[in-house]
Parts: sequence; structure tokens; C-alpha cells
Amino acid sequence: MRRTMMFSSVAILGFAMLTACNQNTSSNTPPQNQPTNKTATNDPANQPATNEPAPGSTNSTVAATKDAVAGATGTLSAELTSSTKGFVEGAATGDMYEIAASKIAVMRSMSDDVKKFAQQMINDHTQTTNQLKAALEHAKLNVEPPTMLDSRHQGLIDDLKGVKDQDFDARFISQQESAHNEALILVRGYAKDGDNIDLKMFAQATQPKIEMHLDMIKMIDNTHRAAGSRAENR
Repeated sequence: MRRTMMFSSVAILGFAMLTACNQNTSSNTPPQNQPTNKTATNDPANQPATNEPAPGSTNSTVAATKDAVAGATGTLSAELTSSTKGFVEGAATGDMYEIAASKIAVMRSMSDDVKKFAQQMINDHTQTTNQLKAALEHAKLNVEPPTMLDSRHQGLIDDLKGVKDQDFDARFISQQESAHNEALILVRGYAKDGDNIDLKMFAQATQPKIEMHLDMIKMIDNTHRAAGSRAENR
């Protein structure tokens, strides 16, 4: 029943996204002489300028809807992941996304708390990337972590790059809450039901870090929402 409800939620959000995109097509259609395909790299935050959206080129409503669909899809994927290969792919991709998104936030955010959080994400997720590789080597598993982002995570990065400056922090914070919810489900599930002892130990050790990150970004979200409410009431 729970999985059926989650599938339904993703479908509803997907329909909403398509509707929003159709309503905003004219304002988001790139010039014909510009490339529209985005190629994922090991560091999506540093893609060539010709392949990335310029700040302000992405409609904020469309980006928010797309990110919501991506978040729901990721949560469902994490819920359904039970294999070692799936766990490794999910954990490695999550780390790559976190590092790339946070590098953008360090450059673009105008809030000290967001910049500080983003720098910690770069440091912590670089560490968990190395720890995952060490666990794989110790376990002698024939599983290679991905070296490029999948299309879902690349879409999130593109949304961050294309959002207006005044909307950046809200977009980043929202993405971070979804990403860490997804990561928590992934590591919690593998720590409980995983079939490799080394990776189970890695998942168990990583879970408290993700819980801490999630608490941090929720606190930042609450602070920014309260500040926004005070500004509106003046």
C-alpha cells in the first residue's frame, strides 16, 4: 500500500511538472544556436559555460516542480533499493551531487549559514566518498561506483545553476532536504537489510552524519522562512 501511494505521488507531481512546463515554454526555450544537451561530468559544478544554464534562465516555478518530482522519485528509489550494487550506486551518486551542488552554493549563496553548510557538505561527502571506496576495497567486491551523475541529479544541478540569484537559497535548501531524506532512507535500509558486512558497517557509520546534516538544513530552512515572514509583515 505504501509503495502504491508513493508511485501515485510521483505520478501526480509528474503531471503537475508537465503542466507547469507547458505554461512556461516560451520563457524557457533556449536560443536555437545554443546547445540544449547537458553532459554530466565528474564535477558538474565546473562544466564548460557553453553547456550550462545562466543564472536567471530557469523559471523558478518550473524548477521547484521539477525538483519536487526528482525528490519523490529519489525517495521511492531509495525505498526500493535492497541490492549491494544499487546501494553503492545510490550512495556514490548522492555524494557526487552533494559536492557539486554545494560548490555552486559556496559561489552563489548570499547567506553565511548556507555557505557554511555547503562547505561542510563538500568536506563531509568527500570523506564518505573515500570511506565507501575503502569499504569496497576491503570487501573485495566487483562493484564500481559511478563516476558521472545520472540524469535526475544532473537536472537538479542545472536547476541550481539556472535559478535567479534571489531564489537560489530557497532552491538549494529545498533540494538539500530532499537529498538528505533520500540518503537517510538508503543507508538506514542497507544498514538493516544489506548483504555485505563491510558496506553495512559503512551505512551504519554514515547514518548519524546524514541525520545531523538533515537537522542542520531543516534549522536553516526554518530560520530563512521566519526571516521571510518578518520581511513580508513590515
